[in-house]
Amino acid sequence: MQLSQPEADHFFRLYKPLLVYTNQKLTVTKGLEKPEDLENCPMEKIGQIRNKLYQNPELFDDFVQEKKKELSPEEIAIIQSWKKFIQGRFYLFRYLKKYTVFLSVEKPHKAYGVFSLYTSFQEMFGPQVPRLVETVLLPFKGQIVSDGLFQGGNISFGSGYRSSIKEIYEEAQARFGMITSLEQAIEPLETVEGAKLKTYLKNERNREKYWEEIEYLKEKSPELKQIYYQEIGKAYAKKQSKILREIGLKNVWFAWYEFLPIASGQTRADVERTVKQILPLKHQKFVYFFHLKGR
Repeated sequence: MQLSQPEADHFFRLYKPLLVYTNQKLTVTKGLEKPEDLENCPMEKIGQIRNKLYQNPELFDDFVQEKKKELSPEEIAIIQSWKKFIQGRFYLFRYLKKYTVFLSVEKPHKAYGVFSLYTSFQEMFGPQVPRLVETVLLPFKGQIVSDGLFQGGNISFGSGYRSSIKEIYEEAQARFGMITSLEQAIEPLETVEGAKLKTYLKNERNREKYWEEIEYLKEKSPELKQIYYQEIGKAYAKKQSKILREIGLKNVWFAWYEFLPIASGQTRADVERTVKQILPLKHQKFVYFFHLKGR
């Protein structure tokens, strides 16, 4: 997914003068007096100017201060929000309809939903992902964009490495969710161990591969044990849902305790009442409630 052309135009109307301003202050290259001069500037030099900008983030405020009469309040807010930039290496992981997933290489791993500018990432890098790229992510009008400058992108990965990257993505999703805005601080949704446990339990392959780690983690704390029962219940409910539909069930609620369905009913409230009647109190928090929807 990419920005609309008017939005991309707006981005560059702010970003290009900022690069020119940076060069004027730090003199990376000569002959760069106005944004149009960037068209004839070697990409290597533009990259050096951009790196100088992020090494000296006070330039964002200095630029706004000098140009505030030329900028609207919205544009001032946009430029100042760029101080929340994220510069680094990313796995260009997956193309989705809404955005492209960038997965940070550095720990803690995070997954970002990123918009391209004039050209889609798939056009730039081809259909085969993941690929390793180095770029800068910026907030822009409630979304995340790259700044349009990349290093790398030529390296592809074999099936074994792709599988490892997929596990990193699943753990990032479990710990932070999909990050689609940089406007607010990024807070973890789950602990490191909780995210690992959710990743290990996500599919049958992971459960087989990491079963010893699963057994170890689930006994470390009551919180991890609850994650285990919830996630294993979810996995087995999903696995059995096809069979349940084949026998004609639909719009039915189930209570799943680890590998087994222990109650069912037409509403969640019905099932919750049954669980309270049949299951000892100390086990009730481990129940996963599953809605088998009609199709």
